[in-house]
Amino acid sequence: MVENIPSEIVKDLQSACQLHEQAICNHDKCREFSESLSDLLVRFEDMKFYRIADRLMSILLNCKPKGASHCEKANLVGEMMKEIVKEAKNAAKI
Repeated sequence: MVENIPSEIVKDLQSACQLHEQAICNHDKCREFSESLSDLLVRFEDMKFYRIADRLMSILLNCKPKGASHCEKANLVGEMMKEIVKEAKNAAKI
């Protein structure tokens, strides 16, 4: 098991968080966010950071891209992402 989260993955997590902010009213960005988060989930599982991986899975369960309407759970997902970024930064000791 990796002791600290690599700074590279923390940056990728921050990028996903920023992507979510852009995705709120943009279906293509929303899909891109979902795919990015799925990739991050796999990476965290591979590194055996199961707590964060579980939290990413919770976000994916709440994230349902819609074609022409505002995301009903955008605020919830956004806050969850911010908390995970904060936790990852602490684990990475950045």
